[in-house]
Amino acid sequence: MNNKIIAAIATGLMGLGSIAASANVPGNESRAAHAGEQTHTTSIGGLTLPQYIGPLEFIGEQSGADPRTTATYSYRAMGLALDIHVSDLGAAGIADGVASAELARRFEQTQKSLVAATEVHNLKPREGTVPFASGDARSVREAIYHFERRGEGGTTYLWFTAMHGLVIDARFDVALGFEEDGDIGRSEILAAIGDAIPASADVVAKARTRANEPADASVKVAILWDPETPEGESKIWLAYLFARAAFAANETAGGPAVGERESSFEEEVRGRQIALTTFRAMRRDSAPPESVYFNDIDRVEAAGFLREYVWSYLRHPSWNATPEKLDLVGFETWRAEHLTNHQPVTHGRIAFRLASAQ
Repeated sequence: MNNKIIAAIATGLMGLGSIAASANVPGNESRAAHAGEQTHTTSIGGLTLPQYIGPLEFIGEQSGADPRTTATYSYRAMGLALDIHVSDLGAAGIADGVASAELARRFEQTQKSLVAATEVHNLKPREGTVPFASGDARSVREAIYHFERRGEGGTTYLWFTAMHGLVIDARFDVALGFEEDGDIGRSEILAAIGDAIPASADVVAKARTRANEPADASVKVAILWDPETPEGESKIWLAYLFARAAFAANETAGGPAVGERESSFEEEVRGRQIALTTFRAMRRDSAPPESVYFNDIDRVEAAGFLREYVWSYLRHPSWNATPEKLDLVGFETWRAEHLTNHQPVTHGRIAFRLASAQ
């Protein structure tokens, strides 16, 4: 079977969240906004999302069923998953705040779907209304679920609010063993989401106009999935490709060129690091894939040689200058003992396509 462009779904850390492999490419507004901090302006609603929220890193955008009105923005870290959904109901489509019947309906439907997915009977949340941050007059509806079953489970936070005709809801999943990180991240996440929401309805109106403009000339990133990817490693390689796509979109000044993308050195390092993080999270969650390759990469990174590995095993002809501070001599000595039968592996590629060609 030939490789094909797919919109694959990656299961979240707790089996509850998801991200997809077709994303809009951030434009110039995704460059650093202040103090060197990189941000991403959402295509829906014009929110300004940071690259990092605590330990979580932004990995991409998934368009919804109607890409003009819905999208999901995803963050990941080891044991942690955050998905921020933005739906545009129009300038007068929903009242600001948490009191509307439409927001309540969406909140309750999401709760029902979450409980059904866990297959845990009598799962009850702690619910309430909380501010984005201390002193912030704006608030969100919150539900917190916690469950454990046969050594698996964790905590899931749901937050819903409305502003300027947007419904903004977020889901934060914390795997077992990462509860301390989750507790630290909760206040950071709420504050970050509050900061991301435009203060002015004008910003949202401009984003609404852009979203409804003809998209024939816009560029999107596509995953070219390898059908030979081992089933147990699908989630790992999808994370790798998603990380590469997000990195490439932000690395390319003036927007990416249309066509298949050959990774840069830093892009490849980032993709392998995210793939390894996903592998380790799966192993910690008692669902370790049988992977000789990622067991090797785990040892490589633990020894401090991931960048040297990428340069030595995965170098493209276009990588001309050797990156600084690579311990290639040390790596050669180490791999002679620890990687005697190692075979480098890559599954999947990425390409930039005109939206009209998708």
